[in-house]
Amino acid sequence: MYKILVVEDDLEICDVLRHFLARDGNYSVKIVHEAQSALDASRQGDFDIIPLDIMLPGMDGINLCAQLRRHVYCPVIYISCLHDDDTIIKALQMGGDDYLTKPFKCPVLLARIEANLRRMRYGRPLNEQIHEIGNLQIDEKNHTVYKDGENKHLSPTEFQILLLMIHNRGAVLDMEEIYQYIWHRPSCGDVRTVKVHVYNLRKKIETNPSAPEYIKTVKNTGYIFEG
Repeated sequence: MYKILVVEDDLEICDVLRHFLARDGNYSVKIVHEAQSALDASRQGDFDIIPLDIMLPGMDGINLCAQLRRHVYCPVIYISCLHDDDTIIKALQMGGDDYLTKPFKCPVLLARIEANLRRMRYGRPLNEQIHEIGNLQIDEKNHTVYKDGENKHLSPTEFQILLLMIHNRGAVLDMEEIYQYIWHRPSCGDVRTVKVHVYNLRKKIETNPSAPEYIKTVKNTGYIFEG
């Protein structure tokens, strides 16, 4: 059974999600309504995924996600009525893995949850290799990345993108290909999410993100991993 931590202050939405997600017996659902309760719950329980509202009392969901990322490595799906590009980009830059705008239908959220859990489940490699590339050490079994001996604490999505690139080292990956591999659905032409996660990834593993040594841009196409 998967454990879900829902962070949402709208009681009506909470009630609907609780009943919908728990009805087939595959999910154990805990619901909290504000940031501090979410932080406390995340330290006490080992959750598999966190749907997270942005407009929360006390601390907004974007800053909450940044704090959660200090100790939580499960996927985070934002659920928010905010749909402007700047908010979505910032939310993903702060550690989110997916973004769903309100109003949404429960089956759509469930599909996003299942896709993210599937990616975590099947994204674990069979060979469990440790890659030594330049000043990087990538441990596939433990999902850790060290740069010069320092743990860089990648989000689940960042780690999966990095592994995809490493396993295809020297080959050009277009952004649509990356999107479909990670999220298991077409991008419908909107690949901004890929760009944001690659931007975050470069900040963590590159010595100079503006002149990357490992993840290089292929103009009008995508990326290539060298090293």
